[in-house]
Amino acid sequence: MGQPVSMVETKQDEIAKRYGGVLFDLAQKEKSLKRISTEATLLLQCLIDEPQAWSQVVNPTVSSQAQYKVLKGLETSLKWGALMDSFLRVLCLNRRLYHLEAILKYYILCTQLDKGILEGVLETATKLPQKEITSLQDALKRELGKDISLRQELKENLIGGVVLRIGSFMIDTSLKAQLTKLRQAMKG
Repeated sequence: MGQPVSMVETKQDEIAKRYGGVLFDLAQKEKSLKRISTEATLLLQCLIDEPQAWSQVVNPTVSSQAQYKVLKGLETSLKWGALMDSFLRVLCLNRRLYHLEAILKYYILCTQLDKGILEGVLETATKLPQKEITSLQDALKRELGKDISLRQELKENLIGGVVLRIGSFMIDTSLKAQLTKLRQAMKG
């Protein structure tokens, strides 16, 4: 499968691509993409909902065995299968659990690309009418050749303009970003 392209790649992006791509390939080989996608989405939601608790788990001073023990506790409530369990154990052993959120997001992106769908986030200061969102999705489809599903998030601190994120690709036309650039330019 072709890998999604990133404009600027960080170490975390590299790790997310490597491990997320491996999880995608394994799920594809085992014909369990749907199950792993469900498990990945549930686990990702847990990480997002409990950032402070998660930061304690991935603390470098916590042993990989202790990290895996915490994950086994989650397994009971999230009910993931053998593939996800083995994958998480490898992340613990390789000390890559810190990157799990990015890895899961990359895996989800791979499954969307495999289906021909890209999911994006459209951040705006005020709620846009659905007609405008649909028009933007249609324009993106013509440009990228893929179906785009945009989820709108309200961010009052943007003041105006929009931030569009699709995978690791981002366009920031917000007034906040423009003011930041102006401030930096004035500092010289």
